[in-house]
Amino acid sequence: MRAAQWFAPRDIRLVVVEKPVPKPHEALIRIESVGICGSDLHYYIEGRIGATVITRPIILGHEFGGIVESVGEIADPSLIGKRVAVEPGIPCMKCEWCRTGHYNVCTDLFFPGGPPYDGVLCEYAAFHADFCFPVPDALGPVEAAMIEPLAVALHTVELAQLKPGETAAILGLGPIGLLTAQIAKREGVGLLIGTDLLDYRVEAGRRYGVDEAFNASTEDTVKRIMQLTQGRGVDVAFDTARSSDTAALACHVVRPAGRCVFTGISGAESDLMPVSVARRKELTVRWCRRFRHDYPRAIAMVAAGSVDVTSLVTHRFPLERTRDAFELVCANADNVLKASVDL
Repeated sequence: MRAAQWFAPRDIRLVVVEKPVPKPHEALIRIESVGICGSDLHYYIEGRIGATVITRPIILGHEFGGIVESVGEIADPSLIGKRVAVEPGIPCMKCEWCRTGHYNVCTDLFFPGGPPYDGVLCEYAAFHADFCFPVPDALGPVEAAMIEPLAVALHTVELAQLKPGETAAILGLGPIGLLTAQIAKREGVGLLIGTDLLDYRVEAGRRYGVDEAFNASTEDTVKRIMQLTQGRGVDVAFDTARSSDTAALACHVVRPAGRCVFTGISGAESDLMPVSVARRKELTVRWCRRFRHDYPRAIAMVAAGSVDVTSLVTHRFPLERTRDAFELVCANADNVLKASVDL
């Protein structure tokens, strides 16, 4: 089968690799669409995320949907022929964290496109059938692939324990930030503030539910948010940026006894955190590790039209142009929000 394989920073080539054969518990999926994630960009540009380093040529990609062509002997045969959204992190289901419902922090997790495992920028993949979720016929390949980032946004807002009428700030208006905005609005957030370093993303924030959006490269983030909240600060601050600076900003813009949720991945092994500020405010600080148990709800929301994932995908590329897709997103060119590779 064809695959887009990473060989070195900014070096992705179309190659031919062996087509997978499903194990007894797996489904063989003909991949239709793969979204490019912010974490993929770190691997593409730097070959690492913190201490997790690519040491050999690897296939990137983990946000995907496709058609089940066959299943192993103990997998559910009713999946055959169905379009599925695939939850990419496959836990061991044996450790303490898996047994207590926190399978997203399993220390023996298989995650495609994160070294040492190959991802899904290829024509076929074999995956644990229990993590293949059929989507309604009305949802296409791109919508199926977008269930993964939507699940991240759902988990992000779940961790915040938002209450109707509360105020919130979203630092970073990329795809996860824009999905978080939509979910927060559905949860009844009152004033929703958004920041980004790019004007076109600031404008996108307004389209996707942000009440007050501004460019943090031209305005002081803390000063502006304090002005908008009459000096109080927001109840919840979401860090959804790929930056080492936004975690500290979140602690500064949230009110005393407020909550911070950190979802963005800076790519660094360590980022600075204003511990004294967080301590004096007695902040509740949560980190988001992907998602857990969120796929069924995410699929239902997209099927009902209550969340818009489709319009976020502004650019689509064939597999042979995977490198072009990455370069476009890296450069934030042509007002790109989300790019997909469609097979």
